[in-house]
Amino acid sequence: MVSLIDSSLRVAKAERQAALEQRLRIGERPVGRKIALTARAAQDRVGASGPIWGWLTNAMEIPSGGVLATAPSLRTRAEVELVFVLGADLVGPGVTARDVLGATAAICAGIELPTGPASTSPPTVAELVANNASAGRFVIGEPRLDWAALDLPLLGALLEIDGQVVASGAGAAVLGHPARAIAQLANDLAEDDGSELRAGELIFTGGLTEPVTLTPGMTVEASIAHLGHIGLRVR
Repeated sequence: MVSLIDSSLRVAKAERQAALEQRLRIGERPVGRKIALTARAAQDRVGASGPIWGWLTNAMEIPSGGVLATAPSLRTRAEVELVFVLGADLVGPGVTARDVLGATAAICAGIELPTGPASTSPPTVAELVANNASAGRFVIGEPRLDWAALDLPLLGALLEIDGQVVASGAGAAVLGHPARAIAQLANDLAEDDGSELRAGELIFTGGLTEPVTLTPGMTVEASIAHLGHIGLRVR
């Protein structure tokens, strides 16, 4: 017998795919994916058994120094993330963190801007999946090609609002090593529908910092050691 949870997730995944197809019809193109719920506390809040993911398209990108327009009916947050640029396909099952590192062409600093309804109650995991893991907009920094000597779990990250540090973290916040999150995604995709991660995709690996809710007038800046600074203004 199919459980209600499994059934609701199947419906949610279909809604996520339908939303992507609608974006493609209006001329957007997929550029990568975001991984969400990489922290156990976040999974527990929504009843998830592990991380989830959402699509990213070219229309979601804001250039560093650009402007984010917010809507009163929506809540937008910011978190600092490590972004992997794949140089080779990753095909599960059996993908490991070592495989991910071998397939990575570059790493960037990123700001992920998850957006969802302004509600006081947490969504269910099915609602998050249907809403494309709350994918809103994103900012990425310059890709670092010579990243292999970096100790990714120890890379420190800061999130600043109006010049004040409001959150900090490190690469280890994502499953102990961000490459593990990508390996799990590749394996989940293989089990779910037989799809794979493709060369050229951007993968936002999950928050290094706690998310911070944004309001108009804020200036947001993020930095990751050895990867530089990026930012945006909120309108």
